[in-house]
Amino acid sequence: MSAHSTGPPPIAARIVMWMSRILLVSIASVVVASVVTRIAWELKPRQDLDVLVFDQTVASDSYAEHAILGQLFDYHKVEYDYTTDYYGTNPDGGPHGLWPTEAPDIIVLADAYGVYVEENLTQKLISDYLTLPQAVDIRRWVSEGVPSYAEFAMVYNPTPGSAGDVIEDTFGFVSTPWVFRFWDNLTDVSPNIKKVYIGEWDFEGPGIVLVSGPVAGRETEPEIVVLTEEDLVDLLPLVHGGAPGAIRGTATFDGWASVVEAAPGATVEAEFELPVTDSGAAKLDKQDIPAIFPALIRRNNTLYFAGNGLADETPFRLRHLYGSATFTRLVTGQEFRFFYTILEPSIGWLISQVE
Repeated sequence: MSAHSTGPPPIAARIVMWMSRILLVSIASVVVASVVTRIAWELKPRQDLDVLVFDQTVASDSYAEHAILGQLFDYHKVEYDYTTDYYGTNPDGGPHGLWPTEAPDIIVLADAYGVYVEENLTQKLISDYLTLPQAVDIRRWVSEGVPSYAEFAMVYNPTPGSAGDVIEDTFGFVSTPWVFRFWDNLTDVSPNIKKVYIGEWDFEGPGIVLVSGPVAGRETEPEIVVLTEEDLVDLLPLVHGGAPGAIRGTATFDGWASVVEAAPGATVEAEFELPVTDSGAAKLDKQDIPAIFPALIRRNNTLYFAGNGLADETPFRLRHLYGSATFTRLVTGQEFRFFYTILEPSIGWLISQVE
């Protein structure tokens, strides 16, 4: 007569069953959360706002340079159409759109570098730029309560100094001549930048290059500072802080940016840090460049970011789930943290200011 065990299963089997249940519950929770947040996003009413996006750097008919704007407006259920809400340059360099005669609901000043072509071995500007009358219109609309966002390229060439001065005054910042960018390999720095350097350009490896140039029509002597790997604690510039009302954090930033100061009465919401070693700090001190300075500045109903944040290429795949940006901000890796810590909540705040 054989005996059969009726006791509990072996501990290994119990662990497997326990883990399987947790996995099933987790999968079910994700599915339910996805369905609920998608329904909530679909039920949120769309806002048919009058949006003005100013951009003079379009290089293709995909408008890829600032395509993230369309995704951000889509996430916040704001109607946005490149063909009607966009004022700037067509891919062939021709003008696109008409400057509004009445105040829009939202203003985004994305870029004003311009589109250039090679002609007789020189760069010829074939696009337009922000004019003084347009800058004055923006200042008036902002004073009337129109929420507005701008980025650093608006006050550099080819924008004339008179228009740049108005933009600085409107958004509450003061530009210095210094702009900077991280390079994966310093050998790839453009020839136009290299020729500013006095001596042989023998830099290799990753680093940050700072270049001085004319801003808002103010002439300055071209100079250059090269921060090599040995001058940096972290390779990429850092952004500390966040948009108004959003969770604060630290993110890396790898685009062009500028060294600015906040005007009296403006609030610094986030700061740039050039994470330098002692040798890097000595190079900055020699040119009176601070290692920490404003990145995101708020003045009343405006935000100014001192970099080309809207050129960010983070894929916003969960934009049709209500609240997905807030969740992703807490769990995303460093690669996408700038988008969720600074850019998305800044545009969200801008939209929230519309009366």
